[in-house]
Amino acid sequence: MMNISYLLPILCFWHTITTEVSKYKQDAPTNNIVSFIHCVSYIVHYNYEYNLDYATHMSIGFYIYDLLYILSRIYKTDGDHDTNNEFKRYTPFIIHHLAGMYVLISSLSVESQEHILYAFHILEKSNIMLYISYHLHKEYAHYLRLNIFSEFCQLIIYSYYRLFELALYIYDNRTQFFQFRYITQFFIIVLYCMGYAWSYRLLRKNQANFYALKRRNND
Repeated sequence: MMNISYLLPILCFWHTITTEVSKYKQDAPTNNIVSFIHCVSYIVHYNYEYNLDYATHMSIGFYIYDLLYILSRIYKTDGDHDTNNEFKRYTPFIIHHLAGMYVLISSLSVESQEHILYAFHILEKSNIMLYISYHLHKEYAHYLRLNIFSEFCQLIIYSYYRLFELALYIYDNRTQFFQFRYITQFFIIVLYCMGYAWSYRLLRKNQANFYALKRRNND
């Protein structure tokens, strides 16, 4: 079961990490670094099977904290038009966080906790290159070839884990999957479909990078 008493200290922990990183970085890179810390933290906890219940609470707390960050970004915009644009921009992330929180909370109350946590482990592994690529883009934007290469790696790694490894894992464990509550199944499918949408976006981005590099070489 979910332990509510864990959440306040965990939210304070993520706030402290954010505050410390923000002393050296701007707002967006800070959020990206904190997200990367969460990603690596969960992967390490899972790989060493170290206190997985607490690691699950850490991830739930991170999603709550990051959701509050997103809502604060939307709230700080000036004018209804900018607010609507920011809301549209962040809507996929809001859906992702709500779905992720629900699935993680479900893992604390169902017998097949190990299956959900392993699937979440696959999702987190797919995100590693996403955070690295974003950091390179923000901090080293003038290194065009480096950014193009990182975004290509991001496409390959993200698509492999989200579209293939996750699909194979769900298929191999379909008996357990269909034993989950319908709402849990629904949110898992939502997260999987979002992987398709983001992979397509990365594909289009890599196509644009290829043509941009080609034009630069021809000049």
